[in-house]
Amino acid sequence: MPHIIPMDDTKNIVIISDGTGRTAKRLMDAVLVQYQRKHVDFNLVDIYTEVRDRATVDRILDEIQNDYLVIFSIISQRCSQYLQAQLRERSILHLNVLEPMITTMSKFLGVHPDFEPGILQIIDDRYYSKIDAISYTVEHDDGRGMSVADADVVLLGLSRTCKTPISMYLSCNHGLRVANIPIVPDVTLEHNLLRTVADVDKQRVFGLTMKPEVLARVREERSKHIARAGFYEDLESYFDLRRVREEVRFCRYLFGKAGWRTIDVTHRAIEEVSREVIEEIGLAAAE
Repeated sequence: MPHIIPMDDTKNIVIISDGTGRTAKRLMDAVLVQYQRKHVDFNLVDIYTEVRDRATVDRILDEIQNDYLVIFSIISQRCSQYLQAQLRERSILHLNVLEPMITTMSKFLGVHPDFEPGILQIIDDRYYSKIDAISYTVEHDDGRGMSVADADVVLLGLSRTCKTPISMYLSCNHGLRVANIPIVPDVTLEHNLLRTVADVDKQRVFGLTMKPEVLARVREERSKHIARAGFYEDLESYFDLRRVREEVRFCRYLFGKAGWRTIDVTHRAIEEVSREVIEEIGLAAAE
């Protein structure tokens, strides 16, 4: 027969945090999973977040019962000590999840922490924002993706003008959502391209160019790899200097007509080009 747990045997828990409460909850979950085969039941009553002053602590204390377990992660010594004193006065079982780690780490490092609340939340937010940016950039590589209007930066350029590596560098290192779109000299494609980027601020659209002679050599090297893979169709025209010059002229014409900024990537490192992009869009001070 299944074990029936009376309602009044349920163990109630609250979490109090000066941030999101994720740190305390993860630790609580990691411990409670060890009790999953036991005949006990618990209830996470609430997670109180952004608790950084005594007034907030007092309000929370009015809402909890004396038989609760209080798990808290508050970095401010003043607020943490006040909460702990109030809990002791009411004989409420409690656990400060940060205290043992900070005490041990301070002894090991020989310095005291900054005691600044919310730092982990900021780090987490930046991390997940960067992951989102990378995912967006991968989805919008080489003309793919349906949300170009959401891009922080749009890179346009002919084949082999380093669009993808520059896009990934900007995304991985600066958290930018980058869409890159290949340029093919064609009137119909020109109209489609203008429509695709119509909702993007012109200041965030960059046309990448390269000297025709250099681009032809880069394409010739690339064609050797393509040939080894068994693709031979029209390879010579791909790196033919006359055709490459025509393509470069078309790009310069298109970029000028649309009013997009142009960056010559000839013999330039990805880092250098990326730095120019972030300076142009006004992010240099933030990096």
